[in-house]
Amino acid sequence: MNKKPHFIIQFVCISAVLAAILLQSFTHIVKMNPLKGFDKEEQPPVELSFKTYYDGSYQDYLTEHAKRNTGFREFFIRNYNQVAYSCFNKITNKNIVKGHDQELYLKMYLNEATGVTFKQHFADVDEAKAEARKNVEETLRLIDTLHQHGKAFLFVFAPTKPAVYPDKLPSYYKNHLFDFSLEEYYIQLFKENHIPHIDFYHYFQDIRDTFPYPLYPRTGTHWSEATIPYVADSVLKKLAEITGYKLPSVHYIDDNLSTDYSVQDGELEASMNLLFPLNKPAIPRPVFELTDTVGTDKPNLLVVADSYFTQLRNSTFIEAFDAWEFWVYNRDVQSSNPQHQWKQLDQLLDAEKVLDNADIVMAVFTAPMYYTYMFGFPQTAQNLFQNGEISEGAKLQAVIQMIKDNEDWMKAVEKQAEERGLTVEQNLRRNAIYVLEKKKQKGQ
Repeated sequence: MNKKPHFIIQFVCISAVLAAILLQSFTHIVKMNPLKGFDKEEQPPVELSFKTYYDGSYQDYLTEHAKRNTGFREFFIRNYNQVAYSCFNKITNKNIVKGHDQELYLKMYLNEATGVTFKQHFADVDEAKAEARKNVEETLRLIDTLHQHGKAFLFVFAPTKPAVYPDKLPSYYKNHLFDFSLEEYYIQLFKENHIPHIDFYHYFQDIRDTFPYPLYPRTGTHWSEATIPYVADSVLKKLAEITGYKLPSVHYIDDNLSTDYSVQDGELEASMNLLFPLNKPAIPRPVFELTDTVGTDKPNLLVVADSYFTQLRNSTFIEAFDAWEFWVYNRDVQSSNPQHQWKQLDQLLDAEKVLDNADIVMAVFTAPMYYTYMFGFPQTAQNLFQNGEISEGAKLQAVIQMIKDNEDWMKAVEKQAEERGLTVEQNLRRNAIYVLEKKKQKGQ
């Protein structure tokens, strides 16, 4: 008889927990911290029909929807990850590897350092060198074209964390480092051909033991925020040297030591999705400003880069320029012009104008990106200079997307299609072609 109250309490507690999970699933009344590195975009709903039921697509949708919307899902995943890490030293994110001294590495950069990426692209070193020489020749043609249009070019070699801290790699990776560096070979070719560049690859290796703070944060994969004032100052000085512009200098104000890391300094830890933060040393979140900016002409900057430029883009470095564009992977656009922000490059109608207005074109890339050299930017630039557009098809798609984004315009297109007996897609294309023809007539 005395056991019944215990059963009742257990039943009530379990029922309450299940009810809370169910309630959270439907209402999301408790705001949870989103998981990092998970796809946030849910697939469009699949309507129940005879076809979707029997081909299994409806069941697949329900299963995926239930997974994404389970109440307190974020807490349960973080709790599981925390137990795996704290009790078994296991990181559930397969893209993150822990090295010595709690150093975290991104698998992509380890694959590059150990030759896995190399072997996926080339049969041998000779083939890789031939490809590199061809790309350098293309770069020289690009520079000639830019110079003809009054523009300067600078290439920035950004080193990876494994290249600077190979001693902290896990034993397996340390023992299997590849004996050929494609980045080093590109640096050699750039020197031989006198291409304007900054070699942070060797510079970081030289200063790593004397620099007062980590060049790469323990919990991140990009160069640390502590290095950004020095990187920014080096880039500005080099740009001033090759362009003749009077560009500002960096004035360092304060280290601002903190254990509250910036997003990029703590990006790998965030992607582990743990319940509790890792113990980390205090590192700088430096405060710096630009000097000698009054009364000087500021150039326009176009940057084609991977994610290594992001910290510069988020710093006061960008204030040295009148207007700037960051073509991320030569695909997505970040810009000082709000109308260009986060557009797809192949849908940017003003791409030719952006390139034409740029005084400086700068490329910033790190080791794994040399296998897709500049993501085709030299060809993109040649197309823009020769044809005034990335491609006719891309420009047409850009106008189509512009119409779709305008609700009133799209409704008018749909109404017109119905009146003319056309499909919406047919009429959409007709309208886009009409817009392009009008722009050409006006010389836009």
